[in-house]
Amino acid sequence: MAKTKVLLEVQAQDAYVGSFAAFEDAAASESRAYAQITRALSPVTGLGVEPDPILLAIPMFTPPAPEAGSSAPPLSGLSTFGWPEINDDIPPVTLVLPVEVDRGNIEALRERSGVVGVWLNSRLQLHSGEETSAWPRTERIKAEAFDRARSRIGVDCRPFRPAVDTEVVRHLLGVSALWRDGFRGQNVTVGILDEGVNGAAYPVVGGFTHLGSDTYPGSAPVTSHGSMCAADVLVAAPAARLYDYPFIGVPDSGGALAMFQAVLGRRRVDGTPHLTTSSYGYASVPSSEESPSSEIHDIDHPLHRKVREVVASGAAVFFSAGNCGSQCPSSRCQPSGIGPGKSIHASNSLAEVITVAAVNSCHERIGYSAEGPGMFEPKKPDLAAYTHFFGNFGPGRPGGTDVAEFDNGTSASAPLAAGAAALLLSAFPRMSVQELRDALTAGLINVTGAAWDPGYGRGILNVAASYWHLLHKY
Repeated sequence: MAKTKVLLEVQAQDAYVGSFAAFEDAAASESRAYAQITRALSPVTGLGVEPDPILLAIPMFTPPAPEAGSSAPPLSGLSTFGWPEINDDIPPVTLVLPVEVDRGNIEALRERSGVVGVWLNSRLQLHSGEETSAWPRTERIKAEAFDRARSRIGVDCRPFRPAVDTEVVRHLLGVSALWRDGFRGQNVTVGILDEGVNGAAYPVVGGFTHLGSDTYPGSAPVTSHGSMCAADVLVAAPAARLYDYPFIGVPDSGGALAMFQAVLGRRRVDGTPHLTTSSYGYASVPSSEESPSSEIHDIDHPLHRKVREVVASGAAVFFSAGNCGSQCPSSRCQPSGIGPGKSIHASNSLAEVITVAAVNSCHERIGYSAEGPGMFEPKKPDLAAYTHFFGNFGPGRPGGTDVAEFDNGTSASAPLAAGAAALLLSAFPRMSVQELRDALTAGLINVTGAAWDPGYGRGILNVAASYWHLLHKY
């Protein structure tokens, strides 16, 4: 019988297996990782469950939604992880184990004592834009930025408008207001969860190596998608430091889950990274009848709960909205996931994260930028940020022009917004996640006149206005 990959969640029974120390120990040794998973699988012997040899046992500090009439345990115990000191190790509530199992045994697995849940371990893809070989050759646009950025809505589709220089984007963001006051993102660390960052071109100072992966922090080529995200963070915050979490070497939910756990573990030690950015997701929406435990339909999926744990620890989490907007979706998108109400889903649509759509330098929504409402939180995206500029890719840029002519997709807009947030945190380092979200929202340029718009969210990012809001507040 064919086996399928799932994430098996079991009750934590061992005081050591599942702790932060155990996770770090397993990440350093394939044999120790296998031993931990094998020990944790003891409740399901006889059901043909086999551990995935390249993934780790992931501790969960929040269980799935409680039964009616009971309450979920608070996440307040993670809030001290934001301080630059080592916090005590804490035991998990459950463990999530990446395994393979015969399809016919899944129901029996769910009914076994000690099993909390069986979840899909879905494939992920990056939210880069369409392959640019078919796009028109770009030109450098040096016109005064706000002469081009009209305060009215529009849609940019193929052939897309020419890309612009990074200086145009910096002018539109208003970074000079903070730079003049001495803030450039210093003392802020941004975690990039992607396919890897080139450490020769960008300031990678740490991260995590996935078990079984040959990509370690800083080792990716400069033409990687993760290197593009690194360049885009540094547009607003050139003095920020970067942690590299290259999980796309294991491109599924279990890989992402392990990297968010690595983020949480790092925050336990010294309060970093201060925020994270992710530009990945799914290109289709399976039916809820066929895949009820899919990340897209089940808000209690371990990956979503782990993301919430990271936010509860005090780190803002940015996600790209996705590239399945209705006007000109990426060719990777399937009809089930295109357009309003279908294109922003899974972790990208969680209320706790900051979901970023994409606009060009004229304030026109890029036609592939995913549209709300979100499938979990209806008012997604939260905001829009710029894409289609020369950051990592383009003439004279570190990534050159061989792979892409310019930084593109909502993959570029999300790290750009994360970099703007890092810039604000360098000026106001004690801001909570909610205070940071409020500051970004207060500075947005509302081009639609609506409190929330399915394409633009609540408006377009402007870090200068957010900075002035904070100066008057504090």
